[in-house]
Amino acid sequence: MKKSLIIVLASFLAAGTLFSVSAKEIKRNLKPTSGWNLYIPGKGNKKDVLKDLNKAGWQVSDNYASHFSLIEGSINKKRLLKINTLDGKNDALILPLTGNEKKVTLVFRAQGAVDPDNPLTPYGIFFAYLQNGAYRSMLRHNASNQIKGSKSMVRLTSDGTAKGQRLNIVSDWHEYRFVWDIESPEKMTAQCYIDGKLFHSDTCKKVNFADTMTSIDWNTMEGPGNFLEFGENDGSTNGFGRYAYLLVVLDEDISGLSTEELGKKLKADLTSNPVTKDPGPASRRPAKKPAGINILGKEVGKADDWDDPATIENGTINLDELATSWAKVEKVVRNPATPDMSFAATVDASGAKGTYKTIAEAIEKVPANSAIKIMPGTYQEKLLITKPGISLIGTDPAKTIIYGYEADTGGINGNILVEVNLLPQGTNTEPGAVAEIPEKPVENCYFNAVNITFYNKGAEWNKLWGGSERRSIALAIKGVDKCYIDNCVFLGQQDTLYFRSGRIYMKNSYVEGDVDYICGGATCVFDNCHIFSLKYNNGAIIVAAAGADTGYKSSAQYANGYVFKDCIIEAHDAFEDNPDGKKVTLARGTWVGGSATGDTMVGKTVYLNCQILTAVNTSPWKDWDAVNTAEKAFFRVQNLSGNAAGQIKDAASLSAAEAKLYGNVEAILGYTPSLK
Repeated sequence: MKKSLIIVLASFLAAGTLFSVSAKEIKRNLKPTSGWNLYIPGKGNKKDVLKDLNKAGWQVSDNYASHFSLIEGSINKKRLLKINTLDGKNDALILPLTGNEKKVTLVFRAQGAVDPDNPLTPYGIFFAYLQNGAYRSMLRHNASNQIKGSKSMVRLTSDGTAKGQRLNIVSDWHEYRFVWDIESPEKMTAQCYIDGKLFHSDTCKKVNFADTMTSIDWNTMEGPGNFLEFGENDGSTNGFGRYAYLLVVLDEDISGLSTEELGKKLKADLTSNPVTKDPGPASRRPAKKPAGINILGKEVGKADDWDDPATIENGTINLDELATSWAKVEKVVRNPATPDMSFAATVDASGAKGTYKTIAEAIEKVPANSAIKIMPGTYQEKLLITKPGISLIGTDPAKTIIYGYEADTGGINGNILVEVNLLPQGTNTEPGAVAEIPEKPVENCYFNAVNITFYNKGAEWNKLWGGSERRSIALAIKGVDKCYIDNCVFLGQQDTLYFRSGRIYMKNSYVEGDVDYICGGATCVFDNCHIFSLKYNNGAIIVAAAGADTGYKSSAQYANGYVFKDCIIEAHDAFEDNPDGKKVTLARGTWVGGSATGDTMVGKTVYLNCQILTAVNTSPWKDWDAVNTAEKAFFRVQNLSGNAAGQIKDAASLSAAEAKLYGNVEAILGYTPSLK
């Protein structure tokens, strides 16, 4: 026996002695497979999924009984393998290998499901990777309908491109064929074919396991070694699928064989689509959204005495301890003075004489170029503002709150609490749409907001009842030529601020979220603001800058990206315990789906004179994918301070010419910010 094989088997055997006891004792046979391995569910044992999988050489986790089962199919009364990780816990199967393989092919026929509560959101239908020592080459499908690899990804569309129509691969049966070619552990490639068509190719990466991890942890299904893993173990925990078979072929090129030919060779039906009575995932969504800003237990299927962890008392947000993050809000002025200006209308939730009870009604009644005074109150409104020149002026951000549960659709445009869209009527603003950019803005093409909290509570609500949608936009700006925001609070999770286009000045404000929570193609200066990253185990990302999109050709020269000037950059304390790479990322490579001006533009993000207080990754920038890398984007820092600033090791500074531009707000925006 070769020395390398002895080491591999010893590693697996050592791992096998560490398992915990689940419903029944798991005895693992870690002999590497060879040649052709066809697993047909139920052939080894029609009732016991553990014995059934083991007979084909597949090894299970300590928690397999919660996630793997055998269900009835219609082909010759066969069984189907069902994988369900909708309980929020990842799981997978492992097929041991020797490490000497040069080609590994996995073929399977599968049917998944979409989230019944978010029809545009598919459950992950596959997660597979080849582990070769410390190197991994991966192929996985996720809730964003993407195929991701170890280094890059592709959006699943009908024509296989980022611009085509969304392709639903989960609702029907399809054949999947994954091919790994291995020149050496560090030189592995993976190809994903669906119904014979190549959808994605990828390479491999080194996995930095903890020094104490020398073999597989059978609870997490992670570790160095030589094996093929299949299931749902990528962190998103949204896997659901039914599988007619799993065929693994080693060191043989079967690309020239059709599925029918493979079936004839193996004397098995590999082409028919089974029919099953399995009902699939049931809706978990409560019949109605919460009636008030505080969620009641009965509204999320909990006990009557359950308390909303984000309770807001007496219509007031405690800025010294926010309900969502427990953060103390800095930079925002308490008990601010109301700007001295002429108001066309006043809004008062109490219905006081001479006022409007809703903000929407006031916006509808006033003419363009009007200021609206908003008295303290909690305004449960979803607003779409298409009238130019509207200024929403609150009296106190702790008590003047626009809120709602807008996180429903699995897409960014459907999860917006307040949207200001001054682009020409009919302009397509779907992410990735190439819109015709007007030559110049309409008259009074501005929007202002002062002393208001914008609170999209939708993602919090979803999390409580088990919904998967995390996008929760508090404010979206589209086609606004000039925007002035002062002393406001923005509460969301993913995509809190969607600034698709425009020139925006924000000062003395607070923004919180977890992933890409400031995104789009606008030019925006955050002046003296507080930016806070919520707890997120996979690491927070502050900015996803799209290709520059100021909104109008007349202002295209001011496409200068996102600029954080004299800001506090802070995060939840939990990030301190995360490993490097899963702390806070300042920005990631250009988001090609967010701008109207094409995929070739460069996302820009600059941090200038900012305090970095907590848990930033050593490399503060991250690739969007293999094409839109951090290296290609314009990412700069200058004069950082704070106790965590020293953690940053890989960040370019501004040149003298760049510093002259980015040190001048008027030069960045092309106008002097002011409240009209």
